Amino acid sequence: MRATSPQTGIIAGPEKAIEQSVQNRPAAPRARRGGRLRATLKMEVGVLVIDQVAPETLRDVLWAVQTISGTDLAPATQGNLSARDQQSGRIVITPHDRWYDRMTTADLTILNVQGDVLAGPYEPSFDYRVHCTVYRERPQVMSVIHKEPPYVNAFGAVGREIPPMTTTGLKSSGGSLAVMPFEWVRHEAFALRMLEVMGSHYAVIWRNHGLLVVGDSVQQALARTFGVEFNAKVAYMAATLGTAQLLTY
Repeated sequence: MRATSPQTGIIAGPEKAIEQSVQNRPAAPRARRGGRLRATLKMEVGVLVIDQVAPETLRDVLWAVQTISGTDLAPATQGNLSARDQQSGRIVITPHDRWYDRMTTADLTILNVQGDVLAGPYEPSFDYRVHCTVYRERPQVMSVIHKEPPYVNAFGAVGREIPPMTTTGLKSSGGSLAVMPFEWVRHEAFALRMLEVMGSHYAVIWRNHGLLVVGDSVQQALARTFGVEFNAKVAYMAATLGTAQLLTY
């Protein structure tokens, strides 16, 4: 049983409450002229994030944001993560250039799978087109995470694949992780090429720019993200000791 306060819009329950202020809510965002972010805005002033998707989807995304905050996965405001709402099919994604430790569910952006903004006070993450393309091309994917962990970035910087050297790495990646060539502009065409490089695996390295991981839930995608970085760290350390034994299914 959950009760909603008409004054604050806080949904209380056994789990952590979702904070959504109804009073003094910000107006709809404006598209930047000449800027890099050009999400199509279809929301109306006052549209609430919480009205667009199931509360548990917002909870899951915020939980992942809080879990990542303060770790090596997310330097400053870098990276992004999203989830597909099972009920509506809409996408909940982190906003562009917002600090993770200060983020609430009210800050999240809601998109349709075409990339149109439906709700939220801020522009979506710069990579929203990549996320939406993944969701359109792979219906089984329910969460997408892009982060910049240092050991994965080290392999990406030299253009080297990361082989699975641990059981955690193997189950997190599904095999050896390929490297997607670096591109400044990450749009739909980039995402389609990335999916080809990624193949049937669960993650792919972005050269000089971290990695992207998918999962059938936010929890799975985040666990895979930590697992891939753990495996990359072991691979880096093993290279200083000798020839490592690789794993495969």
